[in-house]
Amino acid sequence: PYGLISGWRRLAALKVLHAETGDPRFATVQALARRPETAADAYVAMVEENEIRLGLSQYERARVAARAAERGVFADEEAALGALFATASRPKRSRIRAFILLYHALDEALRFPAAIPERLGLALVERLRRGEGPAIAAALAAASPETPEAELALLDRLARPAAPPRRPGATRAL
Repeated sequence: PYGLISGWRRLAALKVLHAETGDPRFATVQALARRPETAADAYVAMVEENEIRLGLSQYERARVAARAAERGVFADEEAALGALFATASRPKRSRIRAFILLYHALDEALRFPAAIPERLGLALVERLRRGEGPAIAAALAAASPETPEAELALLDRLARPAAPPRRPGATRAL
């Protein structure tokens, strides 16, 4: 009957501490129960809380908008984007909208999506718009990067345009 608006990282840390130590003081957490008018209000409160505390990545912003629409909290992703990021500038909402494409195409393949910087994410979106999503997902699956740095290095290579093939015997002007 309850949903978590903020405190997921604290709750996760307490669960790990309790599992590792068995200490009963890590078995419970203090919580403030709120009753938002609607699920949409709860999502807006969650986004606002997280933006204030740590600042969400573009990918996290896109994921929360997409998932809220998937769950029927908003009529569609555009409505979710408008409600959750009502105070964001038009260019910022446009970038979040682009990252929604990244979410849909690569969410299952990415292990560290929150680490993707904006410029790299937008470069990847351009590749996705060219129909290269399956190839990028396959490369991620084949490499199975173990760290955010390894995944970012791979994504950086995948985001670069491929060099045009050289014809044998062709000369280049210098």
